[in-house]
Amino acid sequence: MFQLKSLSKMQKIFFLTFGLGFMIKYNYLLTQIFRAPSWLGGILRNIFLLLLLAYFILPLSKTRKGQKRLIIFSGVFTFIFMANLWYNRYFGNYLGFTDIIVSESIGSPLVVLRHIMNLWDPVFVLDLLIMGYIYPALPRTISPDKGAQQKGQSIGKDRKTRVLVGIILILLLTTQILATNMLMGNERPLDLYERSTGAFTSVYGIIPLYFFEAYHAQFHLNDLDDKPEIPPEISAETLDGEEKIADKDNIIVIQVESLDEKMLGHEYNDREITPFLNDLKEKSLYGENFFTKHVNGSFDADFSLLTSLYPINRTYAFKQNDMSQFATLPRVLQEKGYHTMAFHGNEAEFFHRHQAYPDMGFDEFYSREDFSLEDREMDMEEGYLGINDYDFFKQSLDYLEQGEEPFFAYFITVTSHTPFDFYPEEMMVDEYKDIDDKLLHDFFQSISFVDSAMEMFFAELEERGLKDDSLFVIYSDHDASIDTNEYSSILEFELERNVKKPEHIPLLIKHPEIEAGIIEEKGTITDLAPTILDILGAEDIPEEFLGRTLLAGEEEPVYFLHEFPQIFYREQLFLKELDEITRVGHVKNRENTEVSLSSEQKEKAQLTINFMRAKMQSTLRE
Repeated sequence: MFQLKSLSKMQKIFFLTFGLGFMIKYNYLLTQIFRAPSWLGGILRNIFLLLLLAYFILPLSKTRKGQKRLIIFSGVFTFIFMANLWYNRYFGNYLGFTDIIVSESIGSPLVVLRHIMNLWDPVFVLDLLIMGYIYPALPRTISPDKGAQQKGQSIGKDRKTRVLVGIILILLLTTQILATNMLMGNERPLDLYERSTGAFTSVYGIIPLYFFEAYHAQFHLNDLDDKPEIPPEISAETLDGEEKIADKDNIIVIQVESLDEKMLGHEYNDREITPFLNDLKEKSLYGENFFTKHVNGSFDADFSLLTSLYPINRTYAFKQNDMSQFATLPRVLQEKGYHTMAFHGNEAEFFHRHQAYPDMGFDEFYSREDFSLEDREMDMEEGYLGINDYDFFKQSLDYLEQGEEPFFAYFITVTSHTPFDFYPEEMMVDEYKDIDDKLLHDFFQSISFVDSAMEMFFAELEERGLKDDSLFVIYSDHDASIDTNEYSSILEFELERNVKKPEHIPLLIKHPEIEAGIIEEKGTITDLAPTILDILGAEDIPEEFLGRTLLAGEEEPVYFLHEFPQIFYREQLFLKELDEITRVGHVKNRENTEVSLSSEQKEKAQLTINFMRAKMQSTLRE
């Protein structure tokens, strides 16, 4: 680092700001976002980077051209860092190559500005601001009287020193890769990548991970020649075959946008946010420990419901996978004589549903193009998310009446999508207007509007004779991810690691012949298809369905197949990294250190993870 002597005071500040900012953000990415598990790999890589900065990057601080390059690099790196930080904050994973090229935009920068950013985020761009501020004051050349001395001392211009340091860097990097890979199991890159991207990052680094992901996505690297066989230990269980409702009653499933479990029953200024759903809850079989699947996006909820499988990270199923190769709930119901319909107020192409839904067995898919703006009752323009939920439900009634009975109708709402500003002024609730937090205010207003829309929908169904002979299943795609002093939608956990928390959502199952009550056992959207078939009296369900009926009365571990798979069991959260499954936290005030996973439960979890990865790889579109 003696090259610092050759720099002016301002150049030293410039370089040290760049180096410190880069190292802080790089290590945050490595440990908190990509979660590289090897401390040895981290230490060796930090030594490598410090030497690289000191002997090869520092000379750039002396020239205007080099200073511009450092500012540009810092800007690009900061952009990548912030994108990963915000993505991780929302989804709990790093922003992968697949996410960048395949994911759909939600269409509004307000989602980031109002929902995902926090007050401390500007700290991570402070280095860039300082560099930009002092750049105009930096000297353009070194002083002539010190030029000879600096020329002699400059390591950047000393060929022998540069060659020597270069050799040391190559040896250091090679040692780091070999030593860390040995600790990770000494596997080839593809196997290590499939096993754990965190481990891959420990061995090869962040940039090689993105290059490998791009190559992997382009050529669909895998060792699968045939359809993977489902292990008998995880295949679907036989149901009791007892009908809980009359044969061939209609089935209406409603997936509500961003409705968390805490919202039901919540009041503000003595005004309930969801009075209709609160009343419906008291008349329903209610899942009080129900959780969503939110790994890649909202479509994970669709996938979980319709296939009874687990979405896995880095997989945009509807766009990347041939959904005709999956056993699905719509096809099972078709075989039972049901007419299958899907309804969504956004464009059909959004998340590639226009191709996935027909492949999965829907007879009709009604989307944005099938709803009239001229006939809408709400005085509001069409939003980027599509038609508002009130008119969406209202106009869907005619399609239901025209459809053949019995029918299976699947509705996906949009109004309460973040940033929660898609609701009509005439439906605003006065009791919520004094909420200072704009995001929370809009959330309460939008959820209140959705509740009113659903109340109208149920009233119209009753008037048209479609309510009493229908089974209703209502749940949410994910929670609202709001955490304020006035209201928090997040189930509180005490965690030892930076992992995504399971998202707690409501589940209502309503039918005149189903007694109201509580389902205490934990479940997820993956369990809904077997539960619906159980209610209908089915004995056998597709072998590939991995969910279980929620009516069995037994608690089983719940899986969330994020980049680092999680297992939630009896209020304790476990994390799978490499071959280890360790406890990383618990629901707040519900710690029970006596709860552990048996060897059979761990084996079943591993078999489930392996099967899901193989299934998704084997069904990739050509």
